[in-house]
Amino acid sequence: MSVAEAPLRELLEAAPGPAPKRTWAPRPSGDLALTLGVGAATITAVFPITRLIAPSWLLAATLVTALVLLTGWALRRSSLPAGIAVAGEALAWVVCSTVALGHEDALLGILPTVGVIEDLPRLFGIVGNEIVEGVAPVTPSHEFWFVLVAATGLLALLVGLVVRAAHLPLLGAAILIIVFTIPQLAVPGDPDLVGAVILTAAILWIVRTEIRVRRPGMEMGPVASTWATVMGVGSIVVALILTPLVPLSDAVGGGIGRTSSITASLDLGDDLRRPEDVEVLRVHTDAPRAPYLRVATLTRFDGRQWAPDGTTRGSLDFASVESTAPVEERTTSIEITRLTSEYLPVPYPATKVAGATGAWSANRLNRTVVGSSGTNSLGQRYLVTSQEMQPTREQAREVMPRGGGDIPFSFSVRGVPEITNEALTLPEVDTVAGIRAAALEAIGEAGNAYDALVALQSWFRTDGDFEYSLEAPVEEGFDGSGIEAISRFLEVRSGYCVHFASTFAVMARSLGIPARVVVGYLPGEDTGEDIDDQSVYTVLGSQLHAWPEAYLEGIGWVPFDPTKSLGRPTLLSSAADSAGAPTDGPDATAAPTPVPTRTALEDRGDIDNPTGAARGFDPTVLLRTLAIVLGALVLLSIPAVLRAVRWRSRLVAASRGHAVAAWRELQDLVIDAGSAVDESESPRVFAARLTRERGVPAAALDVLVAAIERASFAPPSTDAGPDLARSLRTVRRVLLPAGRDRLRASLMPRSLLIRPRVVER
Repeated sequence: MSVAEAPLRELLEAAPGPAPKRTWAPRPSGDLALTLGVGAATITAVFPITRLIAPSWLLAATLVTALVLLTGWALRRSSLPAGIAVAGEALAWVVCSTVALGHEDALLGILPTVGVIEDLPRLFGIVGNEIVEGVAPVTPSHEFWFVLVAATGLLALLVGLVVRAAHLPLLGAAILIIVFTIPQLAVPGDPDLVGAVILTAAILWIVRTEIRVRRPGMEMGPVASTWATVMGVGSIVVALILTPLVPLSDAVGGGIGRTSSITASLDLGDDLRRPEDVEVLRVHTDAPRAPYLRVATLTRFDGRQWAPDGTTRGSLDFASVESTAPVEERTTSIEITRLTSEYLPVPYPATKVAGATGAWSANRLNRTVVGSSGTNSLGQRYLVTSQEMQPTREQAREVMPRGGGDIPFSFSVRGVPEITNEALTLPEVDTVAGIRAAALEAIGEAGNAYDALVALQSWFRTDGDFEYSLEAPVEEGFDGSGIEAISRFLEVRSGYCVHFASTFAVMARSLGIPARVVVGYLPGEDTGEDIDDQSVYTVLGSQLHAWPEAYLEGIGWVPFDPTKSLGRPTLLSSAADSAGAPTDGPDATAAPTPVPTRTALEDRGDIDNPTGAARGFDPTVLLRTLAIVLGALVLLSIPAVLRAVRWRSRLVAASRGHAVAAWRELQDLVIDAGSAVDESESPRVFAARLTRERGVPAAALDVLVAAIERASFAPPSTDAGPDLARSLRTVRRVLLPAGRDRLRASLMPRSLLIRPRVVER
């Protein structure tokens, strides 16, 4: 030993050992920030459950979460041991949950007794039945309400423990993300962007607080910011990108599961290309055939889009139909099974709607029903009385004769209660003239409005060489119903029901005939059941449809269906036909003729499984599933990859004699093994503690200690490089033996988030 080295060794050997340690407690401000972050993240994570269950439980759940977390914070603030603080949080949760349950056997109403515990299986049975049989959004019973409140408080308690006691904010964030995404998988819809942003912010807050406030001795800037960002981006990826791609099986029967949706607009392209092959409603009717069901009518057209007609709040009783044609009263019972909408599907023309719960409003002009104040169609059961008009062909031909001029028909809405000037309005653009010219060519020499409409319908379905296709060029703005899209449709003569319906309505208006567009559902498929002498039909979400209606003076609104390959054309029967039977259309009715649903949907070409039969192998589903799994694995493997890269780079540096890299890797191995690293300890004291507490060979540690001491007080040397690398491998084998410990440390390396710190004494 040289003379220069002797004083150093004596000084290091004489250094005092570590003082007795006590459990490190976070600073009060940091602990409060972490508590608030956990609470906000928990409530945000459970909020999407309101898609499945009415949010009557959310306020109580928020209160329980706050009481549980603040109880723990107050106990920790009092400098009590961590175990007592955890026990206090658990006791607060038990008390709050018992109060929420309100069980008559509870001690003083705040503590569970044996009777309460023995009653829990019955309670969970009730909740299980509600989950299986309920239709989202379920109105929870008191038992279900209690479970949701208690579960939210327990989630906050567990996440707090994972983040605070286990120092694993990554795991806590993963739990919250899973809770956040599951309800959005159960009830598809637009991703909860606002909730995802709030959850991401809360996770960023938790991670940054854990790294920077609770561990003041660690590397501050880059590590905290980088990992907080990784966590936030990961939250958004999982919640907003991966969740909507998860392939789900078709829903069968009841329960809180997948639903279909419909909006009162003609932006149906994506819905038609990705139909929901789930039963959305069931229809019981005494009519000879299943009716078309309207959801909304769209009369106002500004040249760019069709707007749904407004509603007026009031009774769901309508006036009787004013028509010169005979009418037949029909009764239709509708049960909504998987349709989430603000509208109630009804046959036309409805005269009374009974049995619907919630705040519903009616439109006297189009006889549609829309909800307000959050009222939803899902789970509704209601009875509709309607009057089916049965005009004859002769009656229809007697009204609205053809006149002269560019606009061959004229009609005044004055004095007609169910029509407004909007039904004749067209934008003042040059394109309308070209559309009118095409309409005049299509109707030929038709002498009255009815014959003109029938000719126009035939032109779309057969004579005009149109084809049904969902491959409308979206990038060219053709995937819509505006005047430019209509002009483009007339050029390419290929599109889907939105194009056929909107073009028919505009062409009819250009001829002077009032017209509008209806959004709703095609007639359902006969199930073969009969209940109370009424046939039962099932309607799928994939039967979403749009069709036009035209107004014939004195008769009323008459629906047509120009969409090629869907339904049958409206052709009224002649009075001379026996028993009023139609020659080629509905039974003396103006409604588009429903055909067997299976045939119509097979022709449609826009659904994968119209009949509900067993599906064959679909490689796209497999590829999508594999892509989702691969993406999730990549996301979860990021920490392991970063840790492996760090290990390899430091090992290479150590083999070249880099003592600081070897020492930093030794510290990270100790952190990954679950032990603390105190920066106030001298290298020799630290090594002695590892040998004493973890059984690390002293010979391997002596090489590392000597190297870091030399690097601190002498020029660097590469002679010890091979020994440093060999010593690191030995330490790793002892601290993280191959098997479960090595796997855990690889997948969840604590050293990426936790750095050496100075322990307060």
